[in-house]
Amino acid sequence: MKYLIAATALVLGATTVAAQDAPAADPPKEKKICRTERMTGSLTRRTRICMTEAQWRELNQRTQRGLQEMQGGAAGGTNPAQNPANSPAGMGL
Repeated sequence: MKYLIAATALVLGATTVAAQDAPAADPPKEKKICRTERMTGSLTRRTRICMTEAQWRELNQRTQRGLQEMQGGAAGGTNPAQNPANSPAGMGL
């Protein structure tokens, strides 16, 4: 499950991270952190991903927000069709 989440986050966040790589001025070089991730569905294939610490942190935060949104949607939320007060039969019609 951890690898599926990481792979999903990488697919969703790849374009945003690439857009952030363009330096506006000469900021101090941040050290790159490289991680090796397993490809989903493969026992042997791996991908090496290198980003700065700030980029890894941003990716982690986006992944957490996405998971929270998915969990919130799976929890049911509110469905007016399930509320008898909102249904036509509950209104005495």
